[in-house]
Amino acid sequence: MTNEDFLRHLDEYGAAPERWPPELRAAADAALARSPALRTALEDAQSFDRLLATPALPVEVARVDRLLAAVGKAARAMPQDSIAMLLLGRMPRRTFAGFCVALLALGWLTGQLASQLAGPAPTAPRSQELALLSDEVVTLFDGDSR
Repeated sequence: MTNEDFLRHLDEYGAAPERWPPELRAAADAALARSPALRTALEDAQSFDRLLATPALPVEVARVDRLLAAVGKAARAMPQDSIAMLLLGRMPRRTFAGFCVALLALGWLTGQLASQLAGPAPTAPRSQELALLSDEVVTLFDGDSR
């Protein structure tokens, strides 16, 4: 067995010899006898297996609450730029408010013009509207719906 084969089998079967197929154990023992690097790799794998076998430390709920509170406080302390600020840059609030009102007015005028040009839109019967709405309701795992 080559060193690469031994390392591949070590990754596949782990450091416990009883998990290795019986036909590979003799060749693995011979490879270990001739290579100090493989013995080191086996010791590392055994220490890793021991680490995985140890029980996890209990989590203190109070500590998690303190950490989450600290993260929330730090996030609230940092100024957040809105999407409008990123797109339009920094400007006084009155200028920004005026820009928003102008955009709303333009949208309203566009809607009015489009409705006059297109004529009345066909409406679906009320029962079909309700069926469409009820089909789109998302049901959560606990049975509540949004």
